[in-house]
Amino acid sequence: MKNLVLLLVMVLSATFTFAENDNYTKAMSAALTALGEASSPDDFKAVANQFERIANVEKDQWLPNYYAAYALLINASNQKEATKKDGGLDAAQQFLNKAAENEHDKSEVAALQGFIHMIRIGVDPASRGPQYSGMSAAALQKSIAINPNNPRAMHLLAQLSFGTAQFFGSDTSEACGQNEAAIKLFTTEESAQKNDPLAPAWGKHMAEGFQRQCGG
Repeated sequence: MKNLVLLLVMVLSATFTFAENDNYTKAMSAALTALGEASSPDDFKAVANQFERIANVEKDQWLPNYYAAYALLINASNQKEATKKDGGLDAAQQFLNKAAENEHDKSEVAALQGFIHMIRIGVDPASRGPQYSGMSAAALQKSIAINPNNPRAMHLLAQLSFGTAQFFGSDTSEACGQNEAAIKLFTTEESAQKNDPLAPAWGKHMAEGFQRQCGG
């Protein structure tokens, strides 16, 4: 009898856990769809709020806070006013810090950290470039050291290197070659994405757009 009761408890527990995971996947999939369709500041803020609500329920998951940070980062990158750009980046940083509190993909978090630092440069390149270029490069190099096949980190580092080379009047071919390698990694990643549809997969269109600056 005890064994039967124990078996029923185990079955019910497994069923409940599956239901929880299924709800999480559905909520995340819906939010990711909204993120892909976002185009206005209100859209990005709304989808960040959507991820935040998921994060408040799924406190052990890192991806909801990660994507909230990403949504706010993209929104901030489109802002013209320095105060709005910095404010959005501050909010993105807070969510990324929360994502890092849980068990997480350290390469992806480091890549997004490097992206945040990179956008900080755009507020005032002359005064911020020396500080944030180094911080961005360090975060992106850390990401690649953890996962050499992370296309987001590779693309962002190529973009950062390209900008630095242009500033100093240096050759940009190495940066362009690195970005071309990133595009190939994005293509490889698309196949693996089918096994983990919630994993970060953004960046390919950015890399392809950037490659056009290289004449590719």
